[in-house]
Amino acid sequence: MNNSPGDIKKILLVQLYSNGDCLYATAVARQIKNDYPECQLTWAIAGFCKDIIAHNPHVDAVRIVNDVPKNHVAAFRKFKETVLAEKAQGLWNEVFITSNADTNLALYDGTIRGMILRAYQRPLTVSLQPELILSEAEKNNVEQFAARHDLASFKHVLLWEYAPQSGQTDLSFELVMNISKRITEDETVCIILSSANPFIGSKRIIDASSLSIRENAGITHHCTLLIGCSSGITWLTTSTAAKFLPMLQLLNADAAFINTPSTDFNRFDIRHNGLVEMFNYDKQKIIECITVIINEGIEKAASFHQHAPLQFKTTKKIVYNLLVYREFTAIKRHYAIMKEQFGLRPALLSAFYGAFITFPFKLANNLISKRLLKKK
Repeated sequence: MNNSPGDIKKILLVQLYSNGDCLYATAVARQIKNDYPECQLTWAIAGFCKDIIAHNPHVDAVRIVNDVPKNHVAAFRKFKETVLAEKAQGLWNEVFITSNADTNLALYDGTIRGMILRAYQRPLTVSLQPELILSEAEKNNVEQFAARHDLASFKHVLLWEYAPQSGQTDLSFELVMNISKRITEDETVCIILSSANPFIGSKRIIDASSLSIRENAGITHHCTLLIGCSSGITWLTTSTAAKFLPMLQLLNADAAFINTPSTDFNRFDIRHNGLVEMFNYDKQKIIECITVIINEGIEKAASFHQHAPLQFKTTKKIVYNLLVYREFTAIKRHYAIMKEQFGLRPALLSAFYGAFITFPFKLANNLISKRLLKKK
């Protein structure tokens, strides 16, 4: 594309999914507008995530992508080829692909935010706070919800992210309800269960399925604590539309991608209003921790905090996925990034060696499984 000095640069940002990841990427959109002040920025995003960037002041146009299923590497690689060909043809001056897929997996450094920001390949000088702008209609819906459930009458209003899509918790709805019933025996406490799945609530255990994903940011202004699991609602509460709540994070150490808020906050020097993370817990331990937070404050619950176990299962998974497409340069880069962050640990080396050794057997098993599924 041959541009005169006065021409507007056309830039495409590819961050297809998911809600939390797209929130991270709003910092990239902000940085692009800082680096290219007069550009026209188009964001390519999956249809089921498009609402998360509605009203974003840094996004001029949205390109809905519904033919690239999440975690479908072949489809993503094809889409990447398409947009890079569009750039070669002159449709785009720049294309920035930040989705944590394909070779971008190599950029994982123990945090999802780091993976996405590193994909921009330029210095980040702007605020990293996720950008979320609620419409007046959304704000009104939140206030009506708060009034309908008389949230102002409670001393403690807990927002619980209980049905996430990130795979970072293994709590069942039954367990969440049992804990909620115990906690709300205290009449000064109510719990808002945030999910798209409706249920029959009560005065002190409130079904929030009538709120949109975005409106959960607005409801934080009526809350005193987040019980989360590092999924979309957690990161919504850190956005420009939300109140940054004290957090109790109940996390699964065996998740495919470990993305603990404590690591993220420390890595990017993000202030917070108190954080407790738990990886090994049961019903009673959760109840005890929440009770301490309610009665004495989150600082007094520090003894419940558990440090994330240092393991490199995610690296092993990433290396396998990159080996499938013979992306050896990307594997080398992932090794360099992880070594820089964690040092040359035996467990890290074991993850890399293990991925190479088990690759042919795992690949054969996956191919056989796919053939059997096709026959059904």
